[in-house]
Amino acid sequence: MKRSLQLTLAFTITAASAIVAGFAANQLAAKDDLPPAKVERDASPLDRNGPRIVSFADVLEDVTPAVVSVHTSSYAELSRQERMLRRYYRMDENPTVQGVGSGFVVTADGYVLTNNHVVSSGGNSQADEVIVKLDDGREFEATVVGADASSDVAVLKIDVGSEQLPFLPLGDSAQLRVGDIVFAAGNPLGIGLTVTQGIVSALDRTDLGIYNTRNGPGMENFIQTDASINRGNSGGPLVDAQGRVVGINSAIASPTGGSIGIGFAIPINFAARIMDSLVNDGEVRRGFIGVQLDQLSRELAQAFGLSSTRGALVVRVTPGMPGADAGLMHGDIVTAVDGQGVDSVQELIYLISSRAPGTEVGLSVFRSGQPIKINVTLGDREALINGSAPAPQTPAQPQTHAKPDTLISGISVMPISPRDRLEHKIPADIDGLLVAEVSEKYSQILQPGTVIESINGAPVQSFDEAKAALNPDGMNRLYVYYEDSFRYVPLITPKSKS
Repeated sequence: MKRSLQLTLAFTITAASAIVAGFAANQLAAKDDLPPAKVERDASPLDRNGPRIVSFADVLEDVTPAVVSVHTSSYAELSRQERMLRRYYRMDENPTVQGVGSGFVVTADGYVLTNNHVVSSGGNSQADEVIVKLDDGREFEATVVGADASSDVAVLKIDVGSEQLPFLPLGDSAQLRVGDIVFAAGNPLGIGLTVTQGIVSALDRTDLGIYNTRNGPGMENFIQTDASINRGNSGGPLVDAQGRVVGINSAIASPTGGSIGIGFAIPINFAARIMDSLVNDGEVRRGFIGVQLDQLSRELAQAFGLSSTRGALVVRVTPGMPGADAGLMHGDIVTAVDGQGVDSVQELIYLISSRAPGTEVGLSVFRSGQPIKINVTLGDREALINGSAPAPQTPAQPQTHAKPDTLISGISVMPISPRDRLEHKIPADIDGLLVAEVSEKYSQILQPGTVIESINGAPVQSFDEAKAALNPDGMNRLYVYYEDSFRYVPLITPKSKS
């Protein structure tokens, strides 16, 4: 029997109840009470050609004192009936959920980096209590300075007075290469400080679907490693052969929940930017373009005249947003950002969202068979999510209702009537032909109520325009609107018989 591979956050939880509650997400400490976080950076190139090493004990001796375990407690949110039952059976009416993860000290005065899901009690809530335990046995109650669900990064602060803690310097994850030796440190399964060795197995892992938030997919661009990572390792450091942090261990792929040598870490360059935002600004501001994207399928790539599915297809450009102001158009395929290649939609989202609003980026775009360059000044992603998009337009003027015409055998279309707009909730600024009937053969790509705006790049508002734009013997690309979403659809018309 074939078993599917499960992606698991590397975090241990023992639960007394399935539902928990905590403080609001991204709860911040009082900013005025906290000193600036002066992390140490070491971006010098890794010495890959040094003498052969038979032991890394000296390197790890400096690493492990700065690795901590993170223990959380959250009060379970129970219904009135559940409380009554627990009271009847003389059980604790306020059960808690205990969690165990890892982290590491990044400044001598007690700033700690870890994962958001380590200090989260589920959903968008934070744990009611966070305790940081050092390897020497000391324990500190930690303040959650800030936590960001989209990137899965959290910053803690422990009060150590005038004492100077051992801390880890942050390396440069952009210099990593597949084959570099790395070490994963943390508290797997709650058994205590553990270090495992492996290599960088892959870089720029996206589209894993590990982080999904209420605002959509999270930001994923992982370092993959075969250094053993298990539950409880979440939040611990991934360090290079010189003891510098290059990532935050966060998740594993496994059919059993245990390590099989496929682990994922957040690149430290990205995590450091999130930390700076949380500590200095109290929030994470992310850039955005204001477009709707879709992944290229093999058929769509063929319809656009491409030999590869790499890139991100623009299917909608929101008026008044940065992408529209810069001249992006639906049908554009973004292939690079500032010279860095884009393989997928998720990678483009990561590259844009990891830059601050106001940053100008250069997009490499494939349009109508030609490569072009477009410079975009990024807007603020949170402003878009919070509803700053332009308001919908007023309803269209009445149109005469018409009968369907056969575009190809199995697909019938007709002009959009006022009744159709109301029934299918089609905005006034959407023009084209309405799909009236679809045979089973085409039901996977089109549904009745879909609006065809263009065929092979040509706008179509009449049946004659649609027939003229259609390639009768081969591949076509249809730009369509359906249920508040835009997309491109590949349509292969049956070849005529000779």
